[in-house]
Amino acid sequence: MNCTTCDAPLEPGVLFCANCGARVVQPSSAATPTIALPEVIAPAPPMAQPPYQAPTYGGQYSAGTPQSYMPQQPGYAPLSPPNSTAAIVSLVFGILSWVVLPFIGGIVAIVAGHMARNEIRNSGGQIGGSGMATAGLILGYLSVGLAVLACVGFVLLAMIGAVAGSN
Repeated sequence: MNCTTCDAPLEPGVLFCANCGARVVQPSSAATPTIALPEVIAPAPPMAQPPYQAPTYGGQYSAGTPQSYMPQQPGYAPLSPPNSTAAIVSLVFGILSWVVLPFIGGIVAIVAGHMARNEIRNSGGQIGGSGMATAGLILGYLSVGLAVLACVGFVLLAMIGAVAGSN
């Protein structure tokens, strides 16, 4: 008799294949008489890798093993930590500061970006989104800087116009 999984030859009466560890399906013996033999249960072969366990929201696998120590499963991409909400807000308002909300959007992007960077730094790798937070900060600072330069230019232009008008 051969194993149905790996086609390795099997000894009569075994419950598990010694080659692949699959459970041996005993053939139906309706026509042959059954002889009572003492059963010997072979231990299951050790598993090469622990079974895959879905992550919980804490960034830990449910067995309590950190993600960095879990073996890589073939065909699965590594799981990335969830993004910080403040990083997403920073990026969205950084973009809006150039389109709809010139000054207010930039300030919101700066505040949310700094909050996100602190949150990500203090999470110990459990929260991602550092790139989004940095992009939001850059867009926010550029927007606010451009708005301040525009205000300074407007004031200088008004002062030059007042001086030229009084002469």
